[in-house]
Amino acid sequence: MVSKSQKIRLGVFIIVALIFLFILIGIIVGSKLFDKKDIYFIAYKDQSVSGMNVGSAVQYHGIRIGRIEELNIDKDDVTTVIVEISVKAGTPIKTDVKAVMAAVGITGLKQIELVGGDPREENLKPGSYIQAGESTLDIITDKAQDIAAKVDEILRNIANTFDERTQQNIQEAVANTNNSLKNLDLILDDNREGLNESIQNIARISSELANLLSTINDVTEQLDLDQFNMTVRNINQSVSDLTSAFNNINYTVLESQDDVIETIRLLKESMQNINEFSRMISENPSLLFKSRSADSYQGGP
Repeated sequence: MVSKSQKIRLGVFIIVALIFLFILIGIIVGSKLFDKKDIYFIAYKDQSVSGMNVGSAVQYHGIRIGRIEELNIDKDDVTTVIVEISVKAGTPIKTDVKAVMAAVGITGLKQIELVGGDPREENLKPGSYIQAGESTLDIITDKAQDIAAKVDEILRNIANTFDERTQQNIQEAVANTNNSLKNLDLILDDNREGLNESIQNIARISSELANLLSTINDVTEQLDLDQFNMTVRNINQSVSDLTSAFNNINYTVLESQDDVIETIRLLKESMQNINEFSRMISENPSLLFKSRSADSYQGGP
């Protein structure tokens, strides 16, 4: 049987335990109640907030700074969802900051990430609206839709451009091209040997030309420029002397031109006399004997 004193000790223990429990709960709840927060709002128009729940995180530069407090549909515009968030008091939210929805892993849940913020901009006052930004997925989706629309337009233009006549012309052009290629193959086959020989000749000539250029380069490097210049000067002097000699000869010929002409005239007359004498002797050989008799008579006693 439990004594009265034991009952008293048990009652005191329970009371003390309850007091400590209430103090602990008060500390935990009080820290939450007295923790100051700044409230902001975000309006997402024509965007689905599926996967976003009350209590989801709000991050800024990868740091959790608050949570989602409420999700409500705008009473004045049912296409807009108003998201109420709370962040730590004093968190600098700039006027150009944007709030985008980001996926959390592969669970399908979403959280809010604040991006941007120029330090030169002013801080946004609590209770104001933060600009809603497009997520990377939304940007990719919009780009994909734009690309799909452009591709569809291009395909329609191609379909309108390539009518039956155009397609027929293209087919004819392709057929003509194939025939030309076949003819070219036949020509190459018929002249393959000649082409190979020509290519070999070109290679040989190129090799010989390279050797010639190398030889010229070697000769140029070994050439004594001073000796070459002296040789050129000697040649110039020789040409000058030869020109002077020709001038002297020309002057001498001009000086003796009259004598030469007179000598030639006398030679011509002598030749004429000799010819005349030869003719007379051939016609009358007895003249020789007559001349001798006359000479003996004239010179005799």
